[in-house]
Amino acid sequence: MADSRTEMRFDGQVVVVTGAGRGLGRDHALQFAARGASVVINDLGVESGGDGTDVSVAQTVVDEIVAAGGTAVADTHSVADAEGAAAVIATATEAFGRVDILVNNAGIISYGLFGDLTDDQWHRMQSVTVDGAYFVSRAAWPVFRAQGKGVIVNTTSNAGFAGCPQLSHYGTAKLAVAGLTKSLALEGEELGIRVNAIAPMAITRMNRDAFFSGAEQESADWQEELRSGKIPMGPSEVVSPTVLWLAHESTTVNGEIFSTSSGKVARVAFVVGEGWFDPNHTPEDLRDNVDTIRELGDYIDPKSTGDELAVIPPLFAAQVH
Repeated sequence: MADSRTEMRFDGQVVVVTGAGRGLGRDHALQFAARGASVVINDLGVESGGDGTDVSVAQTVVDEIVAAGGTAVADTHSVADAEGAAAVIATATEAFGRVDILVNNAGIISYGLFGDLTDDQWHRMQSVTVDGAYFVSRAAWPVFRAQGKGVIVNTTSNAGFAGCPQLSHYGTAKLAVAGLTKSLALEGEELGIRVNAIAPMAITRMNRDAFFSGAEQESADWQEELRSGKIPMGPSEVVSPTVLWLAHESTTVNGEIFSTSSGKVARVAFVVGEGWFDPNHTPEDLRDNVDTIRELGDYIDPKSTGDELAVIPPLFAAQVH
């Protein structure tokens, strides 16, 4: 239980949450608002696969926040193009005069084995997931730069860094978001802009039917339902504290990705193993040393491309002539 004297508050701050009408985004928005933030609820109200629109979805969350004593406005622009993304940020600046935090949560999902995917499925996935994060971040960037500070929390997935059958298009898009996160964090550091990402796992309308046979929480005690095997993981509201922690002004973490599900939070890293070295190697040498090559050993956890490059010269210096 958090001590009220050290509660992480967002009073006076403006938060934009994309895809905030349902699921994870809705819970992020509700928790930000409960801690004093003014929130822009962006959502087109599309189905999980990206079809249709329902503009009432965003307004419903706004009404819920206002009824609880909070402050929020609805936005129904698409994040998948530059014009729509700019309009999302304009909604925030026109209503509240600033933007402090951007949560790129908007996404869609569809399923199909790689050999059966259509071009439309592929391009639609990249458009919403990758282009959406890019366009809205780009629209917010000059606002952050002018303020001298800003925070972006992106949404990636273990379907990208671990892989998942039937989700090659989704995993590709989500891993691209991880790459965007890393690069923006480096560029934003000297501007006072922090960028991190979450890799959430929770039962939502986007995954419960396809992967969990429609399983959803039936009682107020989701932990007991998880222990008894009725559900495979916790609800979406358990993910949101990670987003709020990363977004808070007291947090200094930058350029990192965190897996978050059911109360477990852990950093996700892309590491480079100790490896095997011979500047004159042949394909046969690699075959014969495959176990050493695959062993992580004394790995490095690069924060930029330069970190990996830095280990090369010492290998040559250590060679015996």
